[in-house]
Amino acid sequence: MLSLVLALVAAQTAAPREVALSRGVVVMSSRSEGLTPIETVALAERLSKALQDARVPVALSPEEANSRLGPERRPELCQARPECLAERGRVLGVGAVVALDSSKVFDDLPMRVMLLDSRQGRVVLRRSYTVSGAQVAELDTAFREVSQEIQKSLTALPGFEQTPPADAPREPAPVVLTPEPVQAPSPALTASSQPSRLPVYLTRGGAAVAGGTAVFFLVRGLLQASQLQEEVSSGASRWTYAQATGLRDGANRQLLLAGVLAGAAGVLLGTSFLLPSPESVNETPAAGAR
Repeated sequence: MLSLVLALVAAQTAAPREVALSRGVVVMSSRSEGLTPIETVALAERLSKALQDARVPVALSPEEANSRLGPERRPELCQARPECLAERGRVLGVGAVVALDSSKVFDDLPMRVMLLDSRQGRVVLRRSYTVSGAQVAELDTAFREVSQEIQKSLTALPGFEQTPPADAPREPAPVVLTPEPVQAPSPALTASSQPSRLPVYLTRGGAAVAGGTAVFFLVRGLLQASQLQEEVSSGASRWTYAQATGLRDGANRQLLLAGVLAGAAGVLLGTSFLLPSPESVNETPAAGAR
């Protein structure tokens, strides 16, 4: 009796414990011919990535699945038998297995992809492709097409029923509006809503500065022009031709600057009368009341 109990305990310890199946999928390389181990793993990883892009709930990567199964339960030992691959899926705790059977014939890659129900070992979907190993775009296209078909076929499996995505719009909850008494605005808010006189002061101050500077350049230009006029009237000049030319050009520049600044002063002064001020705001309601 004791030997029977010990044998049962040893058998339970040696066999991997099968956990409850989750709403997940794992890719297994069921068989490969003519491919190196690195190429076999790369194909399985590429198919797993295509499934994730198609919003298929991939639970484990192919490499992680092989590590958990161990060398004694490698998917290649199943020789593409659906019931054996489904048993491997139950050991990993996933609800479905995507088996990839691939080979290499010269530059071509004949492949067969199967979707298996881990609970029953039933083949839900089976597709075959032959792509060129040198054309990565063809391989990605084939994996993208089969991933979309797998995503649609999963909804027929138990535990994979269609559920709305997390970012799907939901119906908003009803809003109950409670009327609140109208409160008079506080004096502080009323005062802050009044327009400031600062822009008016700034524009008028700028107009005054521009006007004063214009008068300064106007006086200097007129003085230089008068000096030249006196030299012309007397007939004798204490300046050379180059000095006289420079004095004339300087007078012209002074007069030009005076004109520009005078125009700017006029624009600023006119703008100051267009800006809103507290007086204009207060006068408007009063005029309407009259």
